[in-house]
Amino acid sequence: MRNTLPCVALVSILVLAACGKQEEAAPAQAAAGEAPAAEETLPEEPPMPSGDFRVVAVELGSRLDEEGRVAAPRDVFAPGDTIHAAVVGVGTSPGLTLSARWTTADGTEVAKAGQSLAPEAPTVASFTVSKPDPWPTGAYRVEVAINDRVVETRAFEVR
Repeated sequence: MRNTLPCVALVSILVLAACGKQEEAAPAQAAAGEAPAAEETLPEEPPMPSGDFRVVAVELGSRLDEEGRVAAPRDVFAPGDTIHAAVVGVGTSPGLTLSARWTTADGTEVAKAGQSLAPEAPTVASFTVSKPDPWPTGAYRVEVAINDRVVETRAFEVR
């Protein structure tokens, strides 16, 4: 008959060591007698529309063609340019709001616009932003959202 005492002792030591490591992994506040911080809850995102509509492209440029698409896509603009964003979507939905929010690099809103759509085929929605005075040089971005849920972001620059 084999002596199993050394095996049982070894397993017991490993189990105890593992339990000790779990306690060590506990937050420092718990060890100091403080209550652990409550888990942060993220804000709930706006609902997506029913249907299968999705954005497949966001094109930036200074001119739109007859179909509402950007004639020559680019991401660098001159201070006096009008800037267009053509949002290409596919799929269908009984109703949604597509919007564009234009911001500076630090998040300051420059402009925001939205369009109500009920797409039944591929769709192009265009958004335009311009300023009476020249654009300050720097980095910008446009956030495209469906029902206020950002689905695409494009960075651009004014030089």
